[in-house]
Amino acid sequence: MSTVQENTRAVSRFPGLEDEYVKAELHNGIVLFADIRDFSSYMDANSDYAISLLACFRRVLSQHFSAKSLKANENARYTTFAKELGDGVMMVWIAEQGSITDISVDEITGLALVSQEIVKRFFELSADFAPEKYHVGIGIAIGSFQRLLYRDKTNPTLFRYRDYCGGTINMAARLESLSKPNGVTISFNALPLNKKKEIIAAISAQDFKEVVQDIRGIGRTQVYQWKFSVESPSAGEPSSTSKPATGDN
Repeated sequence: MSTVQENTRAVSRFPGLEDEYVKAELHNGIVLFADIRDFSSYMDANSDYAISLLACFRRVLSQHFSAKSLKANENARYTTFAKELGDGVMMVWIAEQGSITDISVDEITGLALVSQEIVKRFFELSADFAPEKYHVGIGIAIGSFQRLLYRDKTNPTLFRYRDYCGGTINMAARLESLSKPNGVTISFNALPLNKKKEIIAAISAQDFKEVVQDIRGIGRTQVYQWKFSVESPSAGEPSSTSKPATGDN
């Protein structure tokens, strides 16, 4: 009996784990992961500077991804969700109605181009106090995912949520790991062919390059990648080799 009571008390220290997921809702939308390369080792070596780096990162993300000029932020059919991951973040634009074909070209290209600006801006702001290798990578994936629902403790007729899962979530996480340091990788293979062609034309003009990556758990996948060139800030370049992605979710 005492063991059961002790276990009950231990579980109560993590109230979120007591919420039992009872169903999942299928949604479509845009998933983005952003993360600082090798941040953990930097934190262990110099926590004061690392905290300044993290504050800079969060400030740049907030300023750019909250912009009203982003088409994805203008569309009332989206709700947004952010999950902090220490030195990283998962951000989701969730379509509460409509199909994946309703995701517009401008919404995708806008996020891709803003992500480029984030990489450049973070590089500029962090250069004074951060070693060169500590910089950011961003992965973007478009597709479907599951919203995990649990019952409200005070009103069982209400459902609440705090997380998402699914292949598009995993894809964005793995693309983020391919993007570091100083890069953006995007996959929009789930969209119709006509929209894919328009997106390719728009982002190719901004130095995104087509590459095929062997992504763990997914396989060989066509993605578009941009890497910030420190020597020539106005241009990016794709990675010259394709390596398996190692990001986890």
